[in-house]
Parts: sequence; structure tokens; C-alpha cells
Amino acid sequence: MIINLYTVRVVLRVLGVEDYGIFNVVAGVITMLNCVCTVLSTATQRYYSVAIGKQQKDQLSSLFSVSTNIFIFFSIIVVVLGETVGLWFVNSQLVIPEGRHLAALWVYHFSIITFVVTLLQIPFSSAVLAHEDMGIYALLTTAEYVIKLVFVLLLPLFDYDQLILYGISLFVAQLLLYLAYWIYGAKKYEECHYKKEKDKSLYKEILSFSGWTLFGSVAGVGMNQVNTILVNVFFGPIANAARGIALQINTAIIAFSNSFIMALRPPMIKSYAENNYSYLNTIFYFSNKFVYYFLLIICVPLFFEMESVLRVWLNVSDPQTVLFSQLIVIYAIILALNNPISIIIQATGRVKEYNLLVESVTLICPFITFILFKVGFPAYYTFIAMIGCIAVSHVIRMICLKRSYKPFSYREYIYRFCVPAFIITIIAVLVAIYLHKSVDNELLRFVLVLCLSGVIIISLSAWWGLTKEEKKLLKSLISKKD
Repeated sequence: MIINLYTVRVVLRVLGVEDYGIFNVVAGVITMLNCVCTVLSTATQRYYSVAIGKQQKDQLSSLFSVSTNIFIFFSIIVVVLGETVGLWFVNSQLVIPEGRHLAALWVYHFSIITFVVTLLQIPFSSAVLAHEDMGIYALLTTAEYVIKLVFVLLLPLFDYDQLILYGISLFVAQLLLYLAYWIYGAKKYEECHYKKEKDKSLYKEILSFSGWTLFGSVAGVGMNQVNTILVNVFFGPIANAARGIALQINTAIIAFSNSFIMALRPPMIKSYAENNYSYLNTIFYFSNKFVYYFLLIICVPLFFEMESVLRVWLNVSDPQTVLFSQLIVIYAIILALNNPISIIIQATGRVKEYNLLVESVTLICPFITFILFKVGFPAYYTFIAMIGCIAVSHVIRMICLKRSYKPFSYREYIYRFCVPAFIITIIAVLVAIYLHKSVDNELLRFVLVLCLSGVIIISLSAWWGLTKEEKKLLKSLISKKD
């Protein structure tokens, strides 16, 4: 996360505000398709974990081959649509400054092939996660961000268009990551060897699961990439740069929370496959609390000291970027709480009703944003719409969870998680507000807000926020050697 945030600082300095805005909106056309990667990765991990939980080793090899065929098929579709419909959209609909059109096209083409490489990597990375080899995942992910940072630092050494070189560097970094996963997966796991698979029922099962999950991901894309395009159309590339910075903060926060969730996803799915609901409930509430309280430690000082953080991080502190970044912090916290619910739903396999009900709400976000912009509301209302939609969808998620997973209790969720989280949040926020208003020195104020709010959150969550059972689980996770 730290490496990624510093890389954004370097990228903004190397490209400049305008080119950074161009990159975000042009690459965003393909980034919209990242929902396909997320969905197929989730589906593959789910079926891997179920097979491991049920000790169906023969099924793993079939899953690898079937998923590989599916990803190759989607890659072909992406290339065809990207170089036809997508290319037309970039050429005719996006607002690109004069003289930067050719560079924008190069970035777009490299974004397509980078996406294809990402797709082909999923069968191997999903195997790593399903087998809970989190050390390898952490090593490769960190290596990926280090490589990207090194490439960005080297860009000024080349006398060529920096925006085009940046697009090329992202492709090379992704290609290296793919090769690393491929080599490790082929050597470590027996199932990671391709064979001709004719089991059509497995294709149907994975695609059906992926199809309804894809509907949910499309809604998330609508709240992010389509809104980015709307900001570009109504307010231009400068507003896009501010939104791009905010989305980088969102990416960092979500990546931080996902690092916990990713480690807990396989045991949650395996527990469901083994009908061990007592342990599943413990992991569920622990994951909600652990993710929320850790995010709170980061997000409270980040929200109140955002202007100082942006000034130090990127040497920018304009009011629009500060406000965008503060609002995205709220959005990211709410979004992170959806993950434990989604994992149990995916474990049950009942994703159709869940995605129809939940994501129909989030899917309307771009329409709300368009209407707000059309009647004259400022650019930051895109985040207001996002926060409102994700909050409503969270309530619907809980309703769907109760329908699909009977051991879930609304009352237990409220008293075991919501009430302690709300009270701890209020106390931490009040302390942060007091320090923000009473301390003038920026550095001292940030340190005090970070330390005091962190101490309060950790102390209260340890004393009151976690149950004895959850504390035991935490100790076992910390002391786990593998």
C-alpha cells in the first residue's frame, strides 16, 4: 500500500496533472472490464476452495483447465470489442486535449493487452490463494508494486512521450507478474497443468456462477469508471485528475482491507463446505471487526488531516482534491464491510438473487450522477451518490444473507458488531475533531491524531469490541507459522 501510494506521487510528477487525468479516463475504458477479472477470480477461488474443503483432488485439475479455457475465450472477446467499440468510444466520446490524442490511443492499446495478461494469470493466482499460500501472494504482490515504482522512476531517463512509456511499463510489470505465478503454480501444484477438459457441466456451473456475480461487478464498475467518464464529460481532465487521486486512495484502502479478507476467504468457504457453521460465524464476525477497526485507525486521521497528507504526498492541496479524497474514505469503509457477507453468499452458491437485489441499487448510481450533473450540481456529488448507493446496498446484503444463510442473525449482527463499532467510531472522531481544532502545527497535529485515535480504537476494540472467542482466533492467527 505504501509503495503504491508513493508511486502515485511519482506518476503525478512525471506525467503532470493533465496527462494523469488523460490516463485515468482512457485506461478507465478498459479498467471497466476489470470486473470480469474480479468475477472470474472469485469464481475460480470459490470452486478451488470447495474442492479442497471436500477433499476432491481430482476436481482441482479439471477446474484449472476449464477456467483456463474460459479466460482464453474472454480474452479474445476483450480484444475484439476493445479494438472496435471501445476504440470508437475513445476516439469520438472522450474529451482529450489537442495534441495528446495519439498518446492516449497508445495507452488504450497497451491497457487492452495488459488486461489480457491479467486474465490469463487468474488460474495460477487463484490456486495460490485457495491453498492459502499467503506468503507467496504477499511476496509477488509487493514485487509487482516495486517493479512498477522502479519503472516510473526510470521514465524521465528516456527522451520519449512519458504517457506512452507509462502505459508500456504497466504492461511489462503485469507480464512479469504473470510469468512468476505461472512458474510457481506449475512447480508447486499438481492441478496447474493444462489438459483437454470435456466436462461441459463444469463449464456451465462456473459460467452461471460468474454470470450473476458479473452483474454485481458491473454495478461496481458503474459507480467508479462510468462516473469517471461522466466527470470527464462535464468537468474535463483536471477534475478527472482530482478524482483519479481520490480513487488511488480508495484502491489503497480496499487493497489494505482485502489483504485480511483474502486470507480469510478460503477458510470461510471451506467451513461452509464442511458444514462447520459455528466456526464460520466466528470468522465472519471477526473479519467484520478486524477489517473495520484497522481501517478506522487509518481512515480517521486520514479524513481529518487529508489536506496535510495530500500536500506531503503529492504536493497538491486544492479544495476539490481534498474533498474528493475525504468522501472516498467514507465510501471505502462502507464498501469494505460488504466483503464478509459476499464471501458467505458465494460459499452458498446462491448468487442470483443476491446480485439481482443488491446490485440493482448500485447500478443506478451513474444515472443519479448524470442527473445531478445535468441539473448543475458540482463534481463532488458523484461521491455523494456513490456513498448513498453503497449504504443502501449494504442493508440489502444483510437481508439476502439471512435468506441464504439461516445461522445469520440481525440482532447478533447489530449488538455484536454495529453497536460497538458505532460507539468506538464516535469516540475516535470526537478526539480527532478536538485535536484538529486545537493544535496548529500540521505535523504535530497529524501525529497526535494518528497516535491518540489509534490507541483509543485499539484499546476499546480489544477491551470491548472483540469477544473472548474472537480474541482466541486473533491469537491463533498471529502465532500461526504457515
